Amino acid sequence: MNITKAILPIFLTAILLQNPSLSGQTIPKFEIKDQYGQTYSSQNIKSRPVVLLGCHLHDLEVCRKIGRKIYWKMQNLLWKDASKVEFLMYLDLRETNQMVESYIEESKNKQFESILLDRQGQLSTGLKKQEGYLRIFGKSGIEIHSEYLEKISDENIQKIHNILRGEIK
Repeated sequence: MNITKAILPIFLTAILLQNPSLSGQTIPKFEIKDQYGQTYSSQNIKSRPVVLLGCHLHDLEVCRKIGRKIYWKMQNLLWKDASKVEFLMYLDLRETNQMVESYIEESKNKQFESILLDRQGQLSTGLKKQEGYLRIFGKSGIEIHSEYLEKISDENIQKIHNILRGEIK
């Protein structure tokens, strides 16, 4: 047996496991409300790029900081094309508590950006504690980038911008 034929499938599998953005995953099906009661659905975001950032419940502040920086930097960098991209941030709220629910209720008056409240774990696959899970899906709905972030750097922003710029042209 040719050694190359034996090793190649193992090598390709290892690459896909290390870089999920090469896996060809499609955008997960979901229907989730944000803190204001507006429903967002995977059906409503077809045919345009989607930036999807998710976090565990206890990582709300990490997620909010990363999400805000991505959103506002992309508004400036993409400028008039920013409306061609859907930016969604979500929290895995399957283990919510009264303190979190109070915070969510209070935030309604502060006009924060929308946060999808994933109470059923529809988007929870792949989340890691203390990190944001960033995924970018192209217009076709296929995942074209994913990474885990503890913080967001200018280098990350530039990489995201380049990916989105390529998708909206």
